[in-house]
Amino acid sequence: MRKTIFLDKEIEVLVVSAGGVGTTFLMKEINKYKKTNCPDNTDGYKHLTIPPISKRRDLKVIYVFGDPIMATLSLFRRSYHQTQSIQMQRFYHSDFVIPMEMTLEEYLDNDKDGLFFERHLKNWQEKYRLHPTLFLKYETLFEHLETIASFIQAPNTFLVNFPEKKERLSALTEISENTKSRLEKFYGRFSKKIAQMPPVEIVDKKAFFILSKKVYVLAIWDAFLKKNKFIRIIWNKLVSK
Repeated sequence: MRKTIFLDKEIEVLVVSAGGVGTTFLMKEINKYKKTNCPDNTDGYKHLTIPPISKRRDLKVIYVFGDPIMATLSLFRRSYHQTQSIQMQRFYHSDFVIPMEMTLEEYLDNDKDGLFFERHLKNWQEKYRLHPTLFLKYETLFEHLETIASFIQAPNTFLVNFPEKKERLSALTEISENTKSRLEKFYGRFSKKIAQMPPVEIVDKKAFFILSKKVYVLAIWDAFLKKNKFIRIIWNKLVSK
């Protein structure tokens, strides 16, 4: 995976999420008509914690969000919980990454958030809006295909050939009432906030000075500066004083 905050200039539509909300499925369909980031996330863009820096003035972003309870079930069911926990902490420091061997019940017992759904959404929706972005609730995706097509300027075949809706596998009926209750306690407040959000919303970018934001300074350092031996020597001397 390429570790970078600088977006590949060939990408026309960036599709991103905090995970567990069908992002890959949507990306593969859009990629038939527009150049997207890699559905398998080999380029490292699909779950970036902050919007990347891009030279494209016509870049469009689709941010897919959904119920954090269902997303958590999806990640643990597919054994992606550790990978996602690591990705959700890029450019941030945390003392807790979800271990691969940890079960969902053990995660809830631990009472520490390792997935950071809420911070991820806030970064893209409020704090760092670098690009025109369509916010799409996963549960209503099939109801807003025309809006998606219009936003990314996809041909009519995008709508005609879009696959039929399938039922989600990570159902609450598959877990115990006790686990369900603890999930609602853990993510219930944010789940209610998600439920109240518009199912689809397009927001424009807002201007701000990137280097005034600590998280972007760290991201640029991670992507470029730390690879420069001379700069790294100076940095180490400064922080050691």
